[in-house]
Amino acid sequence: MFKVDMSKVNFKKIDFTTGSIPKNIILNTIPLWISSAFYVGFNPWELYLVGKLGSEAIAALTIGGTGVMLFWVVMIGLSNASIAMVGNLAGKGDIRGASKLAKEIMGLTFLISLILAIIGYLVSPWLMSILGAEVEVLRLAIPYMRICMLGATIAFPVYVINGILRGTGEMKLSMIIVCGAITINAILLPPFIFGFGLGLNGAALAYVVADGTGTLAGIWVLSRGKSTIKIDLRIEKFLRLITIKEVLRFVSLNSFELFAISVVELVMMSLVGIFGTYALAAYGIGRRMLMMVSLLGFDLAITTSVIVANNLGAKKVKRAELSAWIASAFNILIMGSAAIILFVLAERTIAIFDPNPEVIEVGAGYLRITTPGWVFLAMWIILRRALIGARDVISPLLISLFTLGVQIFLAYSLKSLGINGVWWAIFTANVLQGLISSAWFYTGRWKIRST
Repeated sequence: MFKVDMSKVNFKKIDFTTGSIPKNIILNTIPLWISSAFYVGFNPWELYLVGKLGSEAIAALTIGGTGVMLFWVVMIGLSNASIAMVGNLAGKGDIRGASKLAKEIMGLTFLISLILAIIGYLVSPWLMSILGAEVEVLRLAIPYMRICMLGATIAFPVYVINGILRGTGEMKLSMIIVCGAITINAILLPPFIFGFGLGLNGAALAYVVADGTGTLAGIWVLSRGKSTIKIDLRIEKFLRLITIKEVLRFVSLNSFELFAISVVELVMMSLVGIFGTYALAAYGIGRRMLMMVSLLGFDLAITTSVIVANNLGAKKVKRAELSAWIASAFNILIMGSAAIILFVLAERTIAIFDPNPEVIEVGAGYLRITTPGWVFLAMWIILRRALIGARDVISPLLISLFTLGVQIFLAYSLKSLGINGVWWAIFTANVLQGLISSAWFYTGRWKIRST
């Protein structure tokens, strides 16, 4: 009988500081692509089950999830800090230092998660009400968000644990934790929603249990030496002021950038809404197309961030820089190919989601005007994370603020041209993001902080 000896299965990392750069990029992005595929499959499953509870439940899931996301962005900042800081030490070969730093970051993570949980629980009614939901939706959304936020103390840290693992090149271990948590969530949804009669609250509880399990699994991996680094779980005075300052710098700047992006998206939606329901529907479809195409690039960007952090730690600055350019080329190929297909098949693509002639016309205009800019956006997606991997979080923030500001200004200025004026504003912002980030990265000024 065929038998697998699990003791011989290699889940260890590939050294990012040696070997073929293109091979390292692709092989270590594949686990991230697999994780993303699980997410893509899970979302419609959850929506399908919650949909059986009625339209109010779907609306409550939407706004409740939006509320949780406002707090979750802090974990993105912590995860980015983990990749850059731990990855830098791992690249130097300072495993003891990386392990100590990982322990400090984990301590901060649990403390911040507790603070976020308390704040989120208290402000849930207010936050849900300002989103303009009806009374019945609020009745479902408030307890949903409160359960998610109470569980944040054990659910949120899994994202930072994955950042720590990815920072040391442990992409496969991170993939196992992510895919395992998603699978548990998918399995628990039916009994929690219907079997126990918890309704939408069951979906919230399934999320907490699943990601909480992911957190426990990650702690086990890190504390038992199953990864490159090992953390000591003994409670002691271990937080250094320099660590607190650096981590909070990452968190504050990253969170502010993400918040600004969210605000701009709301402004753009309001501008598009001026042109009516058909324009909003077309914009929604176009944005979904962009997100689907960008998904592969976002994962490439995470790998790039790790590679840059590791190689800068190993004092291989040229290799770090070359890795970012090669990853950018890969993403240009991916997004550029998709852009060509959608440009040519614009009407047919929009018609798949909405056969209304007005929506097709407006949506085709969106795709034909904005898709040429995806080549530049592809560079921005990669180089933004490369800069973060180099511990330069200020430059991405400034580039985002400037280009998004230009987008809003042009959208208002060109709206007299009709909805296409708004599309041209989006195209211009994407071009500027690619050109400015490429120019800044080419100057090499980002190397100063990391070397």
